[in-house]
Amino acid sequence: MLSRALVPLSRVAVSRFALGVRGFGASALVSKTAVKAAAIGGKKPAATNAKTLVKAKSAAAKPKRAAAKPKKRVAAKPKKRVVAKPKRVAAKKPTKSDLHEKVINSTRPIVKLPKQAPSAYSLFIRDRWKNVEPREEGTEQAVAFAAVARETSSAWKALSDAGKHQYIKQSDALRSQQAQAVRQWWAGVDRGQVALENQRRRRYNRRVAQKLVKGPRMPLLRDPLAPKRPSSAFFLFMKERLVGTTGPISETAKAASAEWKSLAEAAKAPYVAKAVAASAAYKTAVAKYASSS
Repeated sequence: MLSRALVPLSRVAVSRFALGVRGFGASALVSKTAVKAAAIGGKKPAATNAKTLVKAKSAAAKPKRAAAKPKKRVAAKPKKRVVAKPKRVAAKKPTKSDLHEKVINSTRPIVKLPKQAPSAYSLFIRDRWKNVEPREEGTEQAVAFAAVARETSSAWKALSDAGKHQYIKQSDALRSQQAQAVRQWWAGVDRGQVALENQRRRRYNRRVAQKLVKGPRMPLLRDPLAPKRPSSAFFLFMKERLVGTTGPISETAKAASAEWKSLAEAAKAPYVAKAVAASAAYKTAVAKYASSS
């Protein structure tokens, strides 16, 4: 009973105290409702001041803002795909064998001989073509190269020996000059380069034989100053049989070959002795030439 009587007394006392407080400014005032709520619930009253009241009134007076429009979503641009560059691998240095194979398989000559001297017929063709007037293609006067070549060939055959003599003499003079130039070239050329060029030509000739490359075979480079190889016993016998023959050489060679096979060793001995002596002289000359060059 005592506790029930104290509760209304405490409420009345608090309300009287709140109403009796004056002169301390707006910050010290406490609303009745806040005091009652605090007394009933047992919580402390929330303090209010003039600034909070002004803010509340101004917020209530302001019109509500319209809801912001949703922004359009812009599709993101696809990122560029960066492809990693392959790393550069350092090239291997070619070996001597690789360089050797590259040189041999090349189509370019390693060394070049001086140009050959023109023949008497080639000089005649040059003079013949100088006198030929230029003719436009597609006209009635146009002449094919084959027709002109036939005319030149027939004119050379019809030419007298005196007419051919001047061309032959001129060709011989050019050939002697060319032979001297070849000797000078061989005297100063590197023999190793010549050996490589001959290897290249041999490989090219194999390709021609296998029909992998079209064209004629290339002759090997021979040193005109070097000693010539001697003939064998059979070729010495063949030379004797070919002297004074008037018939075809092929038939004479067949007959000489059959005769050589039927000869006894005593009959072959003179030719064999000549061949052995020539071979010994050739070896001596080669050694002397190699030491001089």
